[in-house]
Amino acid sequence: MRANAGPGRLLTTSDVESLGLDAEEPPSPECPYCGAPLEPLAVELDGRAYWVSHRDCGCEGERSVRERREAEERRERRRELLGRLTRAGIGRRYLDAQVSVRSCADYLAGFADSRGGGLYIYGPVGSGKTHEASALAARFVEAGYTVVMTGTLRMLDSVYASYRSDSERAAGLSRYSTCDVLILDDLGKEGASGWAGTTLYQIVDARYNAMLPVIVTSQYPPQSIERRLARGGEAETAAAIASRLAEMCEPVPLTHRDRRRCG
Repeated sequence: MRANAGPGRLLTTSDVESLGLDAEEPPSPECPYCGAPLEPLAVELDGRAYWVSHRDCGCEGERSVRERREAEERRERRRELLGRLTRAGIGRRYLDAQVSVRSCADYLAGFADSRGGGLYIYGPVGSGKTHEASALAARFVEAGYTVVMTGTLRMLDSVYASYRSDSERAAGLSRYSTCDVLILDDLGKEGASGWAGTTLYQIVDARYNAMLPVIVTSQYPPQSIERRLARGGEAETAAAIASRLAEMCEPVPLTHRDRRRCG
């Protein structure tokens, strides 16, 4: 009885002989870079060996070509990743941002068990809120999640622009309501109209009910955001938004001085 080589195993000429496999005369490949003979390799299929490859040579020419190919593959992966990051809404300035706040790193580590929990990152102008949120967005994109990062004002403008028809309006809202992770930058900077408040409430409420996370950045601490959202007179809507965010999001205060002014 013949021994079995095992599925997918590459066999040398001595392996083929020791296993007693039927096979054609092995080829005699040569390295295209230095001309050295290369050992042929086979696979077994139904008791017969088929020559399919050969061992690498390891010469300088082969190594050089392999290194160039690997470098190009790394560049292509980088280009593809940058495209995904850009499409997610991460600004060019922040494409290489790294998570630097411990509570944000802990959030990433426990995200699979977060059950829709998010973060409320707040602090003064220039304290690094957008940088930290962008770093989080990038890690989620790299992990394969659908991510939308947007300024709150840009989001509202996008939804408003979709009002040409009911179907487009629904699609405009759905982009922000159903993505795996929504990151709202600069909450509180949007207009104070009743429409803006209602639209923001629709998106936050949809994510709240679906247990989908929201990551918020704002100049305004959690205890002040309701008053800020209600400045146009929509107190009930503002209270409803603030209440949901308070339950959904862990507060993350940033106290750095203005990084832009400090260089």
